[in-house]
This record gives sequence, C-alpha cells and structure tokens, in this order.
Amino acid sequence: MLKSQEITLAQSKRRERMAEIQKADEITDDARTELRSLTDAYQGAEVELRAALILEDQERDKIKEPDNAERSFEAECRQFDLSSFISDLSADKALTGREAEVSAELEQRHGRAQKGGDRFPWEALTLETRADVETTQSASGDLASRPTMTALERFFEASAAQRFGVQTIQATGNPSFPEITGGTGLSWVSEGTGADAAAITTTAQSPDLHTATGRYLLSRQAIRKNPALDAMLRRDLAEVMREGIDLAVFQGTGASEEPAGLATILDGQAIDVSDKASFSTLLLHATELQETAKLSDPSQVRIAGAPILHQTLADTLITGTAVSELDRLKSAGFSPMFSQQVSTRGNRDATDKGASTVYMSAGGGRAYLVNWGSPELLVDPYSESKTGKVALTMFAFVDVLVQRAATHFAKLENVQDRA
Repeated sequence: MLKSQEITLAQSKRRERMAEIQKADEITDDARTELRSLTDAYQGAEVELRAALILEDQERDKIKEPDNAERSFEAECRQFDLSSFISDLSADKALTGREAEVSAELEQRHGRAQKGGDRFPWEALTLETRADVETTQSASGDLASRPTMTALERFFEASAAQRFGVQTIQATGNPSFPEITGGTGLSWVSEGTGADAAAITTTAQSPDLHTATGRYLLSRQAIRKNPALDAMLRRDLAEVMREGIDLAVFQGTGASEEPAGLATILDGQAIDVSDKASFSTLLLHATELQETAKLSDPSQVRIAGAPILHQTLADTLITGTAVSELDRLKSAGFSPMFSQQVSTRGNRDATDKGASTVYMSAGGGRAYLVNWGSPELLVDPYSESKTGKVALTMFAFVDVLVQRAATHFAKLENVQDRA
C-alpha cells in the first residue's frame, strides 16, 4: 500500500473517533484529552500526507519519463522531413530543428555514420503514418493495448521477403542465433525412475554486416521548387531499398559483398523439376516439406515464384472445366506469392519455353533479415555539379540468415512455363 493511502486510512479512523467523542452527551476530561491528542495527530498527518503525495508524483514521473521520451522520439521520426534534410545537406548547411535532433539521437543510439553520411530514421521511408498502439476492448471488458508493427516491419511489410515469412530484426554488435541440430526427441519414463533423454545438440550462426547502397540523382531545381518532393523521395528511395533487399533475400550470391540469399543457401539441395509448373508438382513438394518440418497444417507452407508461374498456373485449366491449376492450389490451403524479385524468367529456347525457380518455406520464423541500426544518407552536391544535380547515396546495413534450411526450405529449379 502506498504511504499516502496508509495516512488517508489513519485519518479516516481519527475523524471517526473524533465524531464519536463529540456526539457524547457529556465529554469527560479523558475524552477532552483524547480529542486534543487526535486533533494534533490529525494536523501532523495532513503535513505527512502532502509530502507523501508529492514524493509519489515524482516517482510516477520518473517511471513514465522513459516511455514518454520513446513515444516522443517515435513521433518525431514519423514527422521527419526528408526533403528539408536533403536541402540543408545539399546547400552544405548544418542541420537544424527536428531533423538535426533526430539524426543526433540516432547517432547516439547506433553510433556515428559509417559511410560519412547522416543517419535518418526508417520512418522516413514509410509512406503512411500509423499509431504506435491500438487500443482494443478485451473479452473481460477492460481496455487493452496491443503494439503494432515497428517502423522497420512497416517498411518491409509489402516486400516479397516479408510475405514469404522472412522476419526483420534490429541487431547490435555481433549477435549469435542458436539452432537445435539434434536430440530433440522425448524420452518416456515410468514413475520414480530417472529420465535418460538424448542430449540436445546445437549450433549457432552469426550474421555478417553487408552494406546495401542505392544512388539517386536529383536536380537542384526539384529540391527547391517541388512541394511534393518529400512524398516522392519517400516513395522512390523506399522502392529502391525494398527491391534491392528483396533480391538479396531470394537471389543473393554471397559474392561481391552481397549477402547469400536462398538461391545460394539452398543450392546444394535444389530439386530439378524440368517439367511444366502444375498443381500436382507443387503439392508433391509442399507435402514433402510439411513432413520434414513436422507441420500440422499445409497452409503453413509458403510458396513463392516468379510472375510467370502465376500466369502458367492460371492459364492451365482442368479439362472440361473452368477450374485452373491455381484454383486447385488455393483450394488445397496454399496462398502462393509471386514477385519478380523471387526469380527471373528463364531465357526462351527454340520452342518458346522458359523456366524459373520456386521457393517453399515451412512455418515461418526460420529466415531473418538482420538490420544494424538506421540507414544513412550521403548528400553529394559536388560530383554531379556540371549537370546541376545532387547525388544522394543511401546505405543500409543488413544480412540474410536462414536456419534449418534442410528441413524447412525447398528450392525447385527449372520449373517450366510451357510443356
């Protein structure tokens, strides 16, 4: 119980006793003495009560302060003006106002910019503003708060990698991701005997920092005259970043400073289909993946392919019906995802036949896009000065990490779009 509550309760008892004494028909000397004692105690307790309330308010402020500070910083990040940020840097002026404060806070949290640019928040690349917390009514009738996605999750929510189940994680330093490799079976013992379970064997993976770089040329006139520049920059820079990271997740080679994506990680276990894409083929390999991953529901298997796969499945109708192979795949509980970043369409041969790659994942939570800190922006007003343009170079620091690749992922090669 709080100190103020204890004092308030004692004061209530004193008032009750004082009232009883005053209601008596005759007040004795002992009663008068007790009444004076109660009055003195009541007055002293009032002073204690005010002091306790002040101290408790100060404690509450201390507890609330970090939360309020974090919410205030997130609000500042959402209102970050990217065009003003670039305009000041292109004019070689010191940052001021909100942009200077946010950039300085990000450097305080994630360290100084590694490429000589200036840090800016992920929120500056999101095209819409959302509340940090949704307030909902629980079954008991009480109001409950449910946190929504972080800025990083909002940025990647429309990406092919996110839809395929790749999780975005903010990292610091050199994190280690443990992974169970064996000994996961249960042992059954009778009452009173010791357990002799097999030891669980584990390994650990550590992501490596890779620098994603995007270059963007912008005219000086556009910087100073275009009122819609901020929205355009958010859209274009976000598209460049999202497309490039999507490509790295699925098609990353692991060479030339690029992360190793699913194409490289799963290369040793790739399945050569060498046949036209069909419901039966995809169902066969999805079922095999469901078995190796020990899933209870086929809908937990995600399927990702190139847009040509969508056309092939939708164009192939079951004889005598209007039902396509794609309809059959969806009715079986799968929700396939199609993106050019997943796989390119293979070159046409003499019969106008091409092939692409299809990826499958089981369950989710096995592939991660690890991100270090906030992105950086280097504004260079000099290298393109002859053309009257300003060069913007954006940096992000990421890696792709996949666990249980052998049991929870599949790569189907040479999935053809013509028979």
